[in-house]
Amino acid sequence: MDRSMDGKYCIVTGSNGGIGLQVARGLMQRGAHVVMACRNMAACEKVAAELREEGLAGSCTCRPLDLESPSSIHAFARQQAAELSGGGPQEDDGSRGAATGWSHDGRRRNIDVLVNNAGVMGVPPAADGSDRHLTVNHLGPYLLTRLLLPNMTHGSRIVNVASRAHYGGSLSLITGPSGGAEAVRNDTHHWWWQYARSKLCNVLFTAELQRRYGYGSNYASGCSGGGADANTAARGADVSSGVRNSQSTTAGGGIGSPISGGGIGAFAVSPGMVDTGIFRHLLPGWAQWLRAPLRPFVRSPQQGAEVVLFAAVSPELEGREVLFLHDCQEMRPSAAARDAQLAADLWRVSAALVGQPEEGGIGG
Repeated sequence: MDRSMDGKYCIVTGSNGGIGLQVARGLMQRGAHVVMACRNMAACEKVAAELREEGLAGSCTCRPLDLESPSSIHAFARQQAAELSGGGPQEDDGSRGAATGWSHDGRRRNIDVLVNNAGVMGVPPAADGSDRHLTVNHLGPYLLTRLLLPNMTHGSRIVNVASRAHYGGSLSLITGPSGGAEAVRNDTHHWWWQYARSKLCNVLFTAELQRRYGYGSNYASGCSGGGADANTAARGADVSSGVRNSQSTTAGGGIGSPISGGGIGAFAVSPGMVDTGIFRHLLPGWAQWLRAPLRPFVRSPQQGAEVVLFAAVSPELEGREVLFLHDCQEMRPSAAARDAQLAADLWRVSAALVGQPEEGGIGG
């Protein structure tokens, strides 16, 4: 039995069904403690009980998280900080988990893996007219990640579930009087292009995480802050391949040698077209039967979870700055996703939109 994640502390958003549930199961199979961060707590408690009944090596607990609500995100981050620095997380039945992510002497532990999986597709605008795809798929995970970074350290991993839909995405940022980008231009109103834009943001966010905290960053080499300027980022990024350092991939498209022993791993992944609840907004209730004829042509949640688990646990990725993965192989992202200046600008705009400073703390 693979126990490679024994004692690891993992967070998976949207894990009460679909890909997220299979990721949680896969991590528990490997011995990890999984925090199942979900909006629907009743559904989460139900599947968590079923996971425990499977007798997996790891453990799990449910915690509330609504990525459309900044207050919910802040509350979740505070709760995680308290659980990581206190007596350790408890399973929902009150017993101590088999693999809670805590050391034997009870010392504080860090978050080993954060999987930003939860997302929406085909949803209508919010009451104020804002794009919910951008809010739930990018701004919510951005804020969550920023708030959890102080509880992460060298060797931790962040997996952002993106999509090949990002190839169709475009991003325009509104420039302020001083020349800096200040907002995301709401220049598309069809749900598909909004979704594609949000997935592009996922890849750009991953690229900027790599620049600031990745294996080739100042943070990896022992410097604090991880805040090299965007011009340095542009010089350091191989924009033709979408990787930070040309030594991190092979000529044949495989995954090459590591470039650093420190830093945080950040990866954007594409699970492919998967039959999950994300499609529920595309068809009215009476027409859901139309999904059945398509099932032979789409992947199961178990299949979709494979690349997420690969990014979260594979030793093959240790020290390797691979930006975008599909079918557990590196795939060249779009030209926009490889734009280092756009990634830096999106980080700055996102920070302003969610009320965070551009520079932030991270664990040692």
